[in-house]
Amino acid sequence: MKEQLKPKLDIESVDWENVLPFYIDKTYRTEKGWGPCPFCDGANTYRIFYENRKGKSGWFCSRCNTGGNFVGLINQVTGKPFREIYYELENQNYNGGMPVTVSQAKPAAKKRPEKSPEEIRRDLRQAWDGAGPVTEDSPVWKYLSNRIPGLKLEWMGPDVRYHPGMDFWHDDKKRVFPVMLQRLVSSTRVARTLQRLFLTPDGAKVPFYDAKGKSAAKKQMSSPEGPSGGSIRLNNAKSGHLALTEGAETGYGVVAKHENRIEVRSMLDCGNLSKADIDWSRYDRIDIYADRDKFVERLGYRPGEHHAEILAEKLRAMGKVVRIIRPVEDGMDFCDIWVKQYARMQARKAARAARDQDREAARAQVKASMAIAA
Repeated sequence: MKEQLKPKLDIESVDWENVLPFYIDKTYRTEKGWGPCPFCDGANTYRIFYENRKGKSGWFCSRCNTGGNFVGLINQVTGKPFREIYYELENQNYNGGMPVTVSQAKPAAKKRPEKSPEEIRRDLRQAWDGAGPVTEDSPVWKYLSNRIPGLKLEWMGPDVRYHPGMDFWHDDKKRVFPVMLQRLVSSTRVARTLQRLFLTPDGAKVPFYDAKGKSAAKKQMSSPEGPSGGSIRLNNAKSGHLALTEGAETGYGVVAKHENRIEVRSMLDCGNLSKADIDWSRYDRIDIYADRDKFVERLGYRPGEHHAEILAEKLRAMGKVVRIIRPVEDGMDFCDIWVKQYARMQARKAARAARDQDREAARAQVKASMAIAA
């Protein structure tokens, strides 16, 4: 008679909340919120979960884009062989009965090798090459046309593309979504980084949020230099009149308002706006659309307007005609304003068309009466 095989350990039956302290320092047992990762330089990108939606336990880091179960985590942090870990778990003799200390945990953690600058640039090139023009049936155009009234597909610029599917990590799970891919380019046409806006197939932002309750749909790709003042050319117009905005949606609102008669570039955020690296010799007039951010007490200013003023001062010193356009209401940007302006314009057009129709009907009635009288 064959000897009955010993059943494999069910790692989900382990009381991990009480077992992990024997192997993993408390610094890396952050369950509520996000904390430092033992394998990369992420300061607030790592978390563990004793049970996820599928009833499984494990860990995840949004910077490494990696994760796994606790047995693998113990292996990588302590260097213990899997066979030894399973033996200790099965016999409930966790780490020889000695809880881990800070001095043991940090040096033992095996850091994942950082990618070289060339490897990061290769990832950026592959992402950009995997994308194509924005098409009418793409989720990108569905998103933009729903968000920005009056925008036309033929106005799209060279630095915005549609990627059919990129990895999106949220919590402990990897998903794949279509992306509006935006390329930030320097004054010498060197690509700095890529901004991704993850969308659903029907053209809405992915329904995921960060720990602060903000949309997690926008994610910037890693790059050796970062944005470094690079800009995204949103439309294909060429003119001596340039409009700069923080976000792409705001920029496309400006494109629609001017019906593609002026060049519009997005700077990604207000900090990058103040560092704008653009060939200024091509422009004699620059409009800067500043977001109406809330006043930050510890800074003593509104970030959007503050950084717009920094750039404006630099450009005026160069002899440029500069105008800063500010919304009146807090939390507003020009895209919000354009939506309201467009609705009013359409209402006026409809009212004018109705008046013209009534006028024509009255004229026709007069003509008919005159014909009868004759």
